[in-house]
Amino acid sequence: MNAQTWLQGRVGTLVLWALLICTESAGQLFTKVAGDQLGQMDFNWQWLAEVARNPGILAAIACYIGAFFVWMLILRRSSLSLAFPLSSLVFVAVLLGSWLGLGEHISPLHWVGV
Repeated sequence: MNAQTWLQGRVGTLVLWALLICTESAGQLFTKVAGDQLGQMDFNWQWLAEVARNPGILAAIACYIGAFFVWMLILRRSSLSLAFPLSSLVFVAVLLGSWLGLGEHISPLHWVGV
């Protein structure tokens, strides 16, 4: 393996990690926004139809499906003992997205927890 091949492999892995963090975080944020839009959970057919038509829910599902395939690619390149702890970077991204994108108040305790 030459240096160029090694570097391309590392850059590809970094791109996959960025995609995973973005898709999983976006899925969480879309779910939050859609849940707020849907309001009361009645668990009847009308409510389920509203869920199925909600753009935020559909976007969240697309994000989670994308994240699943990216995660599978990451696991082909990395050991689970390394990849799983690194996946917790999603917590940081969701916290930042909640603060910057949704305007949520993040207490110092939240920051310490992450």
